Amino acid sequence: MQKETYLKDIINNYSDMVYKVALTRCGNVENAEDVFQNVFMKLSEKMPKFKSEEHKKAWLIRVTINFSKNMNMSAWNRKVVTLDENMEFETKEESDVFSVVCDLPQNYRTVIYLYYYEGYKVEEIAKLMSSTSGTIKTWLYRAREILKTKLEGGFENE
Repeated sequence: MQKETYLKDIINNYSDMVYKVALTRCGNVENAEDVFQNVFMKLSEKMPKFKSEEHKKAWLIRVTINFSKNMNMSAWNRKVVTLDENMEFETKEESDVFSVVCDLPQNYRTVIYLYYYEGYKVEEIAKLMSSTSGTIKTWLYRAREILKTKLEGGFENE
């Protein structure tokens, strides 16, 4: 497969996921866009051979998490105050949930996204985040408790 076709296929299939993981880790659009760009530049440079689609997806998530960590630890980003994004939602509930999720600590945001939106299991998230299953379970539990407390009364239980 040609390099250009190889990259286009991966970008078409995984760009949305990479961007969302970067956004949950970085907390703002500008840094997420930088991370997104860096991930696909690294892919272009390395041109790794993947054993499966799952391996490809895991590699992209792991690289996104690593670039996000680097971005968040940079001296520039520690001193920058981000502006609130004027995002529009179809319902007030969606806006409220998004706002509360964005207020979660970074690791909590990430596990919530990977678990609920990408459908990863706890063990898989642990591998992706270089952590233990117990830690991921704790982060999920704590994130759910925070969400439950902050959103309580605003939504009907499913």
